[in-house]
Amino acid sequence: MASRLLARLDAAIAKTRDPVASACLRAERAGGLARLGRVDEARRTIEGLHARFTLRPQPAVSAWLALAEGLCDHFGDLAPSARDRMRRAYALSGAAHLAPLHALAAAWLAHMEYGHHESAQMAAHLAEALRLAAPDHHAARARACLVAALGYHWAGRLDRAQPWFDRARQHALADGDDATLSALMYDRATGLVAAIRMATAFGDAPAAAPGEEQREALLCVQSCAAYEAAIGGASLAYLVPLLHAQLLTAAGDAAPALDLFERWLAPATAGGMRRMKRLLLADIAWCHWLLGQADKARAGLAAALAEQDPACDIDDRAFADARLAQLAQALGDATLAATLREQAQRDVAVHRAEQARLAALLDDTLAGL
Repeated sequence: MASRLLARLDAAIAKTRDPVASACLRAERAGGLARLGRVDEARRTIEGLHARFTLRPQPAVSAWLALAEGLCDHFGDLAPSARDRMRRAYALSGAAHLAPLHALAAAWLAHMEYGHHESAQMAAHLAEALRLAAPDHHAARARACLVAALGYHWAGRLDRAQPWFDRARQHALADGDDATLSALMYDRATGLVAAIRMATAFGDAPAAAPGEEQREALLCVQSCAAYEAAIGGASLAYLVPLLHAQLLTAAGDAAPALDLFERWLAPATAGGMRRMKRLLLADIAWCHWLLGQADKARAGLAAALAEQDPACDIDDRAFADARLAQLAQALGDATLAATLREQAQRDVAVHRAEQARLAALLDDTLAGL
């Protein structure tokens, strides 16, 4: 299935005779390619446009190119340079009074700041994107609504997240934006898997009947994988398989989970998921234990304990330590298990306080929007 967004941009490029407008559309198309995982193709387009406009730069082209480069860096390997490039797109579009592009850059900055837990900056750019974007500026509104939905979902407020998920889906459908529709499926599944993990580790009350959340999460993961395949998406290809592996581990289905972990751990931790290695190694070690491989489980416990990445999100760290405590107890090390459980409880208390603060911040930010 061809991308509807790319097809629409191709048609617009074919019709325009203005070289600057054509270049902006081509840069926008490059960003769309990047979001589908076709980063090398996107970069070739960007390089060609830079060559054409180096001697006589145009503000609009420069701003669009900065945005496209930011998307390449983000969807290539979650590179930190993505935010710098997106800030450049934001600054250039603001200076040139390109309000639609400025709104889009603000929405993407909010998305990236959400991923780095920079809540105040995220809220400011989110509000700006929603204020600036016209009702039919579907690209900016889809991204901004998705950020709002993600924030509420992470904060444990699915009741408030769902309307924003619905709005994001409506705008993505109107824009023919298959990459965002795929992201919606993945992000919804991620939130469900996180809720399942926290419920199993810390006794959080499930939002649905027992087993219903697992079935919904599995359906979301499978739908996302099928949709990515249908649209030819390959962006951060390890994300969906590893999410599936975590869900299988939570359900105690260790053999297929271990197969997925073994295939995708190396590319994930070599790319943008290095900070999650402790969590992934903890699940791998637990799978070995479930399969009766005590020696591998013990080695996996040691390997996971050796991973101390300060960039690891506190909820991931809490769950990793809860899983490692479970494994240490099973392996007969009660002292280590108690230490890990205490640390996990301290971290999850901080996490819950952060959830409450984010929910309140989003309530204030989004009032009237």
